[in-house]
Amino acid sequence: MKKIFCFFLFLSTFCLAGRATDVSVRIFSTEPSARMRFTAELGRYRVMDGDRNVVLELETGQSVDLEVKDGKIGLYSNGEQKIASYNLILEGTGLKAIFGMESLASGNAVKRYYDDHLDVSVEKDHLFLINHVDLENYVAGVVQSEVRGISEKTDFYKVQAIISRTYAMCNLHRHTAEGFDLCDDVHCQAYKSRNNTPIILTATVQSAGEVIVDGKDNLITASFYSNSGGQTANSEDVWNSPVSYLRSVPDTFSLSMKNAFWEKEMPRSEWLSFLQKTYNYDIHDPVMRDSALHFRQPERKAFFAGGVPLKNIRRDLNLRSTFFSVDLQGSHVVLQGRGYGHGVGLSQEGVVRMMELGYSVEEAIGHYYTGVSIKSLEELPAGSVGD
Repeated sequence: MKKIFCFFLFLSTFCLAGRATDVSVRIFSTEPSARMRFTAELGRYRVMDGDRNVVLELETGQSVDLEVKDGKIGLYSNGEQKIASYNLILEGTGLKAIFGMESLASGNAVKRYYDDHLDVSVEKDHLFLINHVDLENYVAGVVQSEVRGISEKTDFYKVQAIISRTYAMCNLHRHTAEGFDLCDDVHCQAYKSRNNTPIILTATVQSAGEVIVDGKDNLITASFYSNSGGQTANSEDVWNSPVSYLRSVPDTFSLSMKNAFWEKEMPRSEWLSFLQKTYNYDIHDPVMRDSALHFRQPERKAFFAGGVPLKNIRRDLNLRSTFFSVDLQGSHVVLQGRGYGHGVGLSQEGVVRMMELGYSVEEAIGHYYTGVSIKSLEELPAGSVGD
């Protein structure tokens, strides 16, 4: 049975290839290293220099070491240097190619696994790694990196795949000036490995090519976060600009979930001092002081008492959300908060609950994004992707 399952996983992963397009993603973007090991985990890899001259061919299980020396990449096989080049291309061949990468500069480095191909160059004495990967393989990897284990419902992962794909295609040229499409960190989307989770694989295959568009068939900014606390936020309350599909909506689905509520306690004097020093808040004015100590937010607001942006308070105090009230309890204040994240767009925990209650993928997306629809990339007008 195990062999049959693994064969299904292999075939299903292969079925992702060729559905839409390839994307180039910088990997290890926040953890660059000057020495790394590349392993052909599945399939064969052709190692080429920048002019595409074949230097070496790797079979499954074989490895090479890459090391920056004098501005070039030294390629080593079994301890022997095969080439020193400014650029290397490691191209997967055959039906399916998977590679592993691990740093040799750290004793506790964790190997990561990726689909398809790798380009290597040098930046600031470190290896500069770009994974050229099929869009659907990338989306599955993002979903695993972002939300694996949060739900047991395939439809939840379909929603996440659709919004991850939408985000990728909407921001496809974000790093063009740097020589790639997207990075692997939260600046774009977390992408720390290929997917190896069957339920995510199934969801990605079943939703392949699907994206979210507004009423004019433009790809939306598919923003998401953990939990709304019972009400989502308007885009302009967080990012200054109003967006038609990012409207505040009631969200009872999030209220029964793990991250619906939070608290932070601090001394009254510390709270008032923070407001005064950081925002020039007049704590000596009785009305202003009372407002700061008894702030109420039954519905989401954009500003604290005195016009201080709540998003700034959240940032400066590292709070879970801007959706909080303040209660004075003796010599301390208690910030009673709701939700986790910026609150604009889709609540992941809200969608988990919607799927448990039997709502559809379309209903979940329509609840959090106002006036949108789901379409195939093939249906979109030319020039609408990545603009």
